[in-house]
Amino acid sequence: MKQLMRYFAVGLFVILWMVYSIPASGADKTYKVRLTLYWPPSHHLVKTANFFSDRVKEHTKGRVIVEVYPSGQLYSQAESLKAVSMGSIEMSDEFMGKAETIDPLFGVVQTNMFVLTDYQMLWRYFDHPKFRQIIEGLYINKMKVKPLFFVASGSYMMLTNSKHPISKPTDLSKMLIRVPSKSILEMINIWGGKGVIMSSGEQIMAMQVGTVDGSWTSLGDGVSRQIWDVQKYAMVFQSCVTHPFVINMRFFNSLPQDLQKGIEKAAQETQDHGRKELEKIEAEQLKVLRSKITAHDMTPKEAEVWAQTIQPLIDKWVKTTGEKGKTLRDVMMQVRKDVLAGK
Repeated sequence: MKQLMRYFAVGLFVILWMVYSIPASGADKTYKVRLTLYWPPSHHLVKTANFFSDRVKEHTKGRVIVEVYPSGQLYSQAESLKAVSMGSIEMSDEFMGKAETIDPLFGVVQTNMFVLTDYQMLWRYFDHPKFRQIIEGLYINKMKVKPLFFVASGSYMMLTNSKHPISKPTDLSKMLIRVPSKSILEMINIWGGKGVIMSSGEQIMAMQVGTVDGSWTSLGDGVSRQIWDVQKYAMVFQSCVTHPFVINMRFFNSLPQDLQKGIEKAAQETQDHGRKELEKIEAEQLKVLRSKITAHDMTPKEAEVWAQTIQPLIDKWVKTTGEKGKTLRDVMMQVRKDVLAGK
């Protein structure tokens, strides 16, 4: 009897050891997503990332944890897209115009400046099926990353400097201006200045030491970095700096279907939240900016003058990008026309 009990105890031990040694099944496994951003913690896109993290945790019942790393802790603005593409990190917030060196179609919003001039136009354009089909297809096929949602670092842009106020293109003559992308660089050059491509994180020091005279940057970026500490004048106008949040395709596809759906649901909620918050935030940011710096709001008549000067660049872009570029441009103009007509 004692021997039988001994065998029973040993057998029970073996069974328990096997049960607790088996790896967790797919239904129980947890996953970590590292999300890199180059914005400081005070920036609204970092707050949007934190909102996304909370929603993902909720909709996946804690099985997917999104860790947010601001201020370029893991990767710089120049490094992040490549890092996600290679799978070195799972997710990042990307300035879409940065990828125009890979394909000029990514420069669609920056190239076609002074068209999408209010929030309704911006969001309707980003959600248009043809925009999503073309742009998402480019990210997936060329960089192996999936855009989860489209927001913006700002719908208001600024041209700043410390020499004199800016209201017309010739006011930029002989100025060195920090720009975020090749398309904006070409515009600055047309207007008589000289563009210098530089990340947003580098611009304050560059202006402080005189490497550049001014900057083309978003309202949110300028306010969060207190640009008035190094600049005296700003011309403000509405446009957009498009920021999709992208995830590595291989990682996303490796997740169970229910977790993919949970992440996508969280992404849609975050997109809606991020856009609404941007509108509220920019109203406050405009008040702050105007109290700190000499600001000039571009008038509709002035916008027409600025737009006319860059038409050669737009024509060149459409010719270079072919049918897809023409489609994106046509959709943009139709969206503008519909919104102005109240449709």
